[in-house]
Amino acid sequence: MTAFIITKKSNYLTGQVKTERHLNLRFVNAILFSLILVVVTIQLVTVNDLAVKGFAIKELKTEGAKLESQLLDSEAQAMKLQAHQELNNQVSHLNMVAVGEVEYLTVNDNNTLAKK
Repeated sequence: MTAFIITKKSNYLTGQVKTERHLNLRFVNAILFSLILVVVTIQLVTVNDLAVKGFAIKELKTEGAKLESQLLDSEAQAMKLQAHQELNNQVSHLNMVAVGEVEYLTVNDNNTLAKK
């Protein structure tokens, strides 16, 4: 199939042969259809790819939020443990004795005393 149709017309009076070239519309239509098919296919692949990436990004954002929450919980736990350790270190440097259990006694004149 060619892009042009060549026709030869003979003029019987003058004896000349005229050559005419016409555009082959079937060929042009086939090329246009092929181009449209390629463009539509590329468009579908692109839309599908973007949709898949959108879902992947959504999953990664959800996972990132969970990890950030876990990080904050871990940091809070670490600060709590560090504060307890720091207090224990300071107490040991002050040469203090840890108190076990405290019992309170009441006296008749409403004063309280602590007994160890």
